[in-house]
Amino acid sequence: MMRTRTAVAIAGLAVAMIGMNEPIAAQDAAAFLDGNSKDCPGCNLAGAQLKRRNLAGANLAGANLAGASFHRAVLRGANLSGADLSEANLNKTDLLGANLSNARLKGAMLFEAEAGRADFSRADLTEAMLGNIRLTSGKLDRANLTEADLGGALLNEASLAKATLNGASLIQARLLRANLHGAVSQSADFTHANLRDANLASALLGESIFYLADLGGADLSGANLSRSILRSANLGNTNQADTTFSGALMPDNSVHP
Repeated sequence: MMRTRTAVAIAGLAVAMIGMNEPIAAQDAAAFLDGNSKDCPGCNLAGAQLKRRNLAGANLAGANLAGASFHRAVLRGANLSGADLSEANLNKTDLLGANLSNARLKGAMLFEAEAGRADFSRADLTEAMLGNIRLTSGKLDRANLTEADLGGALLNEASLAKATLNGASLIQARLLRANLHGAVSQSADFTHANLRDANLASALLGESIFYLADLGGADLSGANLSRSILRSANLGNTNQADTTFSGALMPDNSVHP
């Protein structure tokens, strides 16, 4: 009987503590929305209008920011790790050095965002719109970029090791010295992309388009380019050790056996 009463008491205390935390969380969210605080980790801020807000160094880890608008906001050095930014508007934001690791950004808009050295590792960027984003030296390791639009993106020296880029558009993207080691990029479009000196070792690039792409000096060792389109691409000085070109349309317009 004593054990039963103790268990009931503990359960009641837990419920009471949860009830106390709810108004605290609401107060934190209100203070953040009023501009009295930059920090609101774990807060529910779905649909918030935060255009042009200065949130440099803010802590929004794990927050619900689905559908929020950060258009032209400053998020330099902010902590958005694990946050839900699905369908959020991050167009032209300052994300320099921001932490978005493990964040959910499905369908988010990051057009012309300044995101140099930002960390998007393991983030879900499925169908995200990242046209002309500047992500020099950014981290996208193991990120999911399935069907994402990266047209014109600046990804020089960025790391996309083991990232998923199936069906993604990287037309005219700049990936000078980028690391795509082990990336899964089936049916992606690299038309006119600059991949000079990039690391594509062990990458799965089957049925992808590299028309007019510059792959000069790239490491293609162990990569699979089966049935890819390499017409008019530059493959000069590439490392092709154990590279698979089966059925690929080669730069000279011939089909590889």
